[in-house]
Amino acid sequence: MNISRVSAADLNLLPVFHVLLEERSVTRAAGRLNLTQSAISRNLARLRELFNDPLFTRTPKGLAPTPRAEALALQLHHSLQDISSLIEPPQFSPSHAKSDFRLATTDYGTQVLLPSVVSRLRSEAPGVNLEIVPWQESLLNQLDQDNIDLAVCTVKAAPAAVHGRGVGDDQFVCVMSTNHPLAEVGLSLESYAKQPHALITMGGARKGAIDYLLEEKGLKRRIALRVPHFVAALALVAQSDLVLTVPFGLAHSCAKHYQLKIIPFPMQQNNFTYSVVWHERYMKDAGHMWLRQLVFEELTSTLKALKADFNC
Repeated sequence: MNISRVSAADLNLLPVFHVLLEERSVTRAAGRLNLTQSAISRNLARLRELFNDPLFTRTPKGLAPTPRAEALALQLHHSLQDISSLIEPPQFSPSHAKSDFRLATTDYGTQVLLPSVVSRLRSEAPGVNLEIVPWQESLLNQLDQDNIDLAVCTVKAAPAAVHGRGVGDDQFVCVMSTNHPLAEVGLSLESYAKQPHALITMGGARKGAIDYLLEEKGLKRRIALRVPHFVAALALVAQSDLVLTVPFGLAHSCAKHYQLKIIPFPMQQNNFTYSVVWHERYMKDAGHMWLRQLVFEELTSTLKALKADFNC
């Protein structure tokens, strides 16, 4: 058969052919397809022309498929299933899924924000594998290249093809050793600027957001220690006279373990928003939509609880 001779109307004949193979009767096929018997007969005539074969012969027991029709039957069944699966929205069943997802975030996000996500994943989708990769600012422009399904981060401006959904706010606080001379006194803006500080340098940054806030006040702090990881910074500050400025969520979850004192940040600040972000190519993927919703619900709940603790 020359495929160039096949039109969309011809393709519409295939479901009729499939029903005729199952029913072996023009009358029953017409009733099943809600068509008239004459319409079924016309379709059968076109099918015979298309396949250059009688396809069916009449017998006392109904229509009997020709060898050509019998040879086509199984292939036709699978082809119609394949076409149906292309058109129908794919289904995703978490409890039966065997999928791999990659999520980018910081070690802060991993330790503070993701425990409830992982717990729910293990409960609802035990066959799903989650890989957490380190977040870097450059990833925002590479979500379509690095096979990263989601990122949990703070975003100021996202590329056009990147979509996001805010999950909650946090703000900076200061932590220091419980033995620090200012642990019980607290910090003024001036005393804060005079202290030696530790800075968490994700992506190798030489300055943090706090340094730019201080510059607006004509102040500058001394960075005595730069360290690339949140948890490592907490452990080091606990054994020193350094001050570390971190999100409240991290301080709240780790202060007791590292015997750190939480002190309010001595300057007016705007809360920063955590977002779940993903590339446009995943927008309609059923499994991805399920994962996004799960992460959104769990992070929203976690950050809401943290905010309540901060206000207390």
